[in-house]
Amino acid sequence: MLYLETFLLCITVATCALIRFLLLLVLLYLKRKGFQSIPSAPVDSFYKGHVKTLKRAKANNYILDLFAEWQQRYGQTVAFFTWGRSLILTSDPDILKHITTDLKNFRKLNRLPNRSFRGQRLAGWNSILTGGGTNWAAKRKIMNQFFGKTNMDNIFSFCKPYLDSYLRKTLMPKVGQGKTLELVEELTLIFLSFPLCLGVEEVLTPEETARNLIQILKMISKPNEYNFLQKVFFAADTERINTTKMIIDMRAKLWEHTAQRMEELKHEDEIKPSDILGHLIRANEACNFERGEVISCIVDDLMTLYLVLDNNVKQIASMMLHLNKYPTVYAKLVKEVRCTEITDLKSLTSLVYTEKVILESLRMSPALLRGTRKFVSEDEKPQQFGGYRFPSGTKFVFSQCLIHHDNEIWENAEMFNPDRWTPDFKTDPFTYIPFLVGPRACLGKHFAMLTMKLVITTLLRNFDLEERFNEKVKPVIDRGKALLRIKNRVNYHFSPVIQEQ
Repeated sequence: MLYLETFLLCITVATCALIRFLLLLVLLYLKRKGFQSIPSAPVDSFYKGHVKTLKRAKANNYILDLFAEWQQRYGQTVAFFTWGRSLILTSDPDILKHITTDLKNFRKLNRLPNRSFRGQRLAGWNSILTGGGTNWAAKRKIMNQFFGKTNMDNIFSFCKPYLDSYLRKTLMPKVGQGKTLELVEELTLIFLSFPLCLGVEEVLTPEETARNLIQILKMISKPNEYNFLQKVFFAADTERINTTKMIIDMRAKLWEHTAQRMEELKHEDEIKPSDILGHLIRANEACNFERGEVISCIVDDLMTLYLVLDNNVKQIASMMLHLNKYPTVYAKLVKEVRCTEITDLKSLTSLVYTEKVILESLRMSPALLRGTRKFVSEDEKPQQFGGYRFPSGTKFVFSQCLIHHDNEIWENAEMFNPDRWTPDFKTDPFTYIPFLVGPRACLGKHFAMLTMKLVITTLLRNFDLEERFNEKVKPVIDRGKALLRIKNRVNYHFSPVIQEQ
C-alpha cells in the first residue's frame, strides 16, 4: 500500500511538472506571437530562445558582431528571445526617434550596473544620469545652466590654468627627459583633476579617486563572471569587500563636504558659474527630497560625474589607437595643434581639424556602445512605429556602434576618416548619436568636447607620443560591454617637445 501511495505521489508530481512546463510553452508561444511579423534569427530552442547563441557571443566577446550579423541578414529591426523575454534589436532611425524622444512611453531599465554594487549605493537611482520623472527634469533644467554651451567660456577659464598647472607640476617632472607611461592611467589622473577646480576641491585627490575608480569599474563589470557558489560565499571575497568599503569611504567624504558646502551657500547670493557642486546643490534642493536624501542625491551626482569622466578617458585612448593606424591623420592633427596658441575658448574652437578627429573618433568608438529602453504604453495597447506593431512591455536594444558602422548610412564606415566632417556634411540626427539625442541627450556633451579638446591639445603640444605596445598583448578596443573599454595596457613613450622661442 505504501509503495502504491508513493508511486501515485510521484505520478502526481510528474503530471503537475509536465502541466506547468506545457503552460510555460503556451505562455511563451502567446508572448512571442506578437512578434511574428518581425524578422528573427533561428532560435537555439523554443524554450530557451537565443540564450545559447548569446552566451557564446558574450563569452567570446563578440556580442556586437553577432548583432551586426543579424541586422545584415534580417534587416535593421530584429527580434530575439531569451527564455520568457522578447527583445527588439533596432537601428531604424524612425524607431530610434521614438526611443530617444518619447519619455512617456520609453523608460530606462532599473537594472543598471552603476546604480549600486552588491547592495551598496554607488550612483543611486535619482542622479542626473539614472533618474527620471519630474525631479530629474527639475535637476536637468538647473544643471543646464552649468553644462550649457553659453557657460563653456567660464569652464575653460578654470580648466585651462588647472590643466597647465597639472602639466607643469606633475606630468613634466614624471616624464623628465622621456618615459613610457600607461596612457589610460595618466588620462584618468588628468580628467579626475577637473572636479577639483569645479567646486569639489581637495576632498578626494586625483590619485586617490583614480585608484578607487579603476577598482570600482573593474568590479562592477565582474558580477556575472561568478557562479552561484561564489556569490553565496561573497563574504570570503576580499576584493569585493574592499571595493564596497572604498565606495562607502568615498561617499562618506563627499557627504561631509556637501553638507558643509550647503551651509555655506545659505550665506551666498549667487553661485559661481564654475561651481559644479553649488549647481548640484541648487538642482537637488529644487526636487521633492528631504534634507538627508538631498545630500545623498548630490553624492549620487558626484559619483556619476567621476564615472562619466572615465568615458572621456577611454574616448581619447581609443582615439590614439585609431590614429596609430593612420599616421597621416596624426601628423596633420599634431601640426594644427602645435601651430595654434590656445589662450581662450575662441582659439580652442578654431582647431577645426582637431574637432573633426574627435567627431570621427566618437563615430568609430562611442563611449556608450549600446543602450536599452522599455516600451510601456500608457493605455497598455500595442503601438506601431518603424513599420511594426510592438506590444506594451517590449524591451528595445539599440547600438550606437552598429549605427555608426552601417555602410548604408556611412561611406566607407570602417575607415577612420576625419575629412568626412566637412561643413556641408549632413547626417540624420538619429544616425549619429554618440551623446544620444532628444530630452535624454547627454547633459555634459559640451563639457565633454571642451575637456577632450583641452587634454588632447595639451598632450600633443607638449609631448611626442610613440607607442610602446606589448606585441603579445596589444591594446584593443573592447566592444563586448555596454561601455567603451580598452583591453590590455596602452603604453606610450612621452618625449617632451622643445618649444620654439
